[in-house]
Amino acid sequence: MWWPLLRGLPSLVADSVTAEEPRDPEHAQGSGRLGKRILPFRVRLVRTYDHLRRAVEVRRDAYARHLPTLAQILEDAENSDCTANSVVFLAESKETGEAVGTMRIATNIGAPVEFETALTLPPQFRDTTIAHVARLGVRNGRDATLVKLALFKALHRYCLALQVEWMMVGAHPPIDRLYTQLGFVDVFDGAPLVTIPSAPAYEVRVMAFSVDAAERDWREHRHPLYDFMINEYCPDIEIFNSVSSMWARPRQAEVDNSAFQSSSTPAKAIQ
Repeated sequence: MWWPLLRGLPSLVADSVTAEEPRDPEHAQGSGRLGKRILPFRVRLVRTYDHLRRAVEVRRDAYARHLPTLAQILEDAENSDCTANSVVFLAESKETGEAVGTMRIATNIGAPVEFETALTLPPQFRDTTIAHVARLGVRNGRDATLVKLALFKALHRYCLALQVEWMMVGAHPPIDRLYTQLGFVDVFDGAPLVTIPSAPAYEVRVMAFSVDAAERDWREHRHPLYDFMINEYCPDIEIFNSVSSMWARPRQAEVDNSAFQSSSTPAKAIQ
């Protein structure tokens, strides 16, 4: 049985988007593309200090609700936000322009991710491409669940484009239930809780998700996310548009916190 959060997806999406193509019996779950879906927000890559500042605020406020000790060290951006092998997603409301969600992805393309340096991973995860999923944060509100799912859709598309084999996350209970229902599995036998440097005050459950097997597994199990994640085209997920835009520039390895701590600082590209 899927977690109620996911079972409610069809009605949630129907209330929030419009379909370019009409639904008919041939468009049953898992049978093909359902058309274009318009979301009430946009998801894009962080490429300016102002974008990063806004993502940090969402992250900090979200963690303060559930992990207040960790939130205290998330007041400012982290060096991991701007390394050459990392990106940060930012979701912004179309109606208000408010930042409503964020997620960071760091790949081991060029440098190992935290799980490889802090833990001894089982053999099946060694010498593979890994995306470390971290700092997921979503503001409370009517669209909170849809924002979270759109961030995961963006994550899946991003990993496919980079030919990443595994998504990996350190999830603390009870948030680990969400990852379980998405299809993540335990990296270590027995699902032990471990401590990692990025969350020193909390124990987490390290979980992984096969990027290549996602489409097949979701289709075979008739997962409630299958159509949304695989079949539907969401033009408001703009994570690849920025590659050819003015934002596509080399980014610095260290974060200059002073550049975005003040809300009056003009937006400039992270270089």
